[in-house]
Amino acid sequence: MSNNQKFDRDMMRQTNSSLVLRMLKEKEVLSKTELSKITKLTVPSITSILSELESYDLINTLGQTPIKRGRFPVMYQLNFNAFYIIGITIHSESIKIVIINLNGQVKNSLTKPFGNNIDSDHVLEEVRLLVEDIIKKSKIKKNKIIGVGVGMHGIVDPFNGIAIYPPHLGWRDVPISEILEKKLNLPVLVDSDCNVLALAERWFGKGVDQNSFIVMNVDYGIGTGIMISGNLFHGADYGGGQIGHITVIGDGLKCSCGNYGCLETVASESAILNGVRKKINQGFDSILLELTNNQPDSITLEHIFRAATIGDDLSKQALKEAGHYLGIGISTLVNLFNPQQIILTGEVSIGNEFIIQSLEDAVNQKSLYTNTRNLEITTSNLGGFSGAIGASTLWIDALFNGKLKMDELLQKRDMKK
Repeated sequence: MSNNQKFDRDMMRQTNSSLVLRMLKEKEVLSKTELSKITKLTVPSITSILSELESYDLINTLGQTPIKRGRFPVMYQLNFNAFYIIGITIHSESIKIVIINLNGQVKNSLTKPFGNNIDSDHVLEEVRLLVEDIIKKSKIKKNKIIGVGVGMHGIVDPFNGIAIYPPHLGWRDVPISEILEKKLNLPVLVDSDCNVLALAERWFGKGVDQNSFIVMNVDYGIGTGIMISGNLFHGADYGGGQIGHITVIGDGLKCSCGNYGCLETVASESAILNGVRKKINQGFDSILLELTNNQPDSITLEHIFRAATIGDDLSKQALKEAGHYLGIGISTLVNLFNPQQIILTGEVSIGNEFIIQSLEDAVNQKSLYTNTRNLEITTSNLGGFSGAIGASTLWIDALFNGKLKMDELLQKRDMKK
């Protein structure tokens, strides 16, 4: 047999094994006959694949299930606790980390602020300490961990695991995968924080049944993860989705990227806070002074949300203005990509009525009618650790879509015993 023939055979087996895994994940419990009908694979092929998956502890046999006629079929289901994955997000101010099973269930989670030191060596050493801490607290053996996924702020080369340009941290071309693999003795996959948010929604959130959707994350930065026909859009130089750096005000403020009038300068968390604080210092009346004991520099986004709910005009106007500009940004995406769904994530946009209403109004005004008549704008329900869960799904996606070889998985598990 030639090397090419062996490669083709191995690839086909890997693809078929992943197909069986996906079907068991979607349907939960299936027999060999049912798997054969769904996958169009022969029963002998299914039998061989199931035998291999059992050897990796990836599936459980449930025994026979009574039926009206014939022999009782043996039923199979995924063993979601066969392996675990660590997911990490590195934002502009903090690190978040989770450890999940193969069904996305969070076993443990931790958060660590950077403090004043955002140097890459310091931050990645903090990551190492957090990984060691969460493994210890979760009481999970290291040989049960497939790998580590990292969602990195800014522009990322996911194929080489390099943080090319995270503007809020000031790094340049940091080889995250290489550094962390040496520190952790675990394989590491990396992508942008917004792309992993899209993966989280694709596997465990509101994008499960959607082929084309966009996740827009709004916190201290603004970015998008774009899913087109079930695949992430990275762009030629991995800079796709940087919606926070489109110009929305011609003579606006300077952005962290070096340009002026970017969306981030008017609609990010820091932009909202800075704008409100500036107006209060200029003498604008607001209940925010009462809420913060006359200390405008201590105003937080939560203060602004609360004040707007009470009826504070300054706070309501600040949120509506941010929503308007976010809507302009989204309308650009809607006109370019015509997605089925826009999923909003991040502290700024989740569940705030003033932002959402203003945002939707702007989208409807600025977008083509044909691109909005079936468009759904919704908010994520995955919670505050959605990014870290998404980073974990870099490995979920690899395992269930045939990008991770089963024999390599077993070898890695054995090496870490």
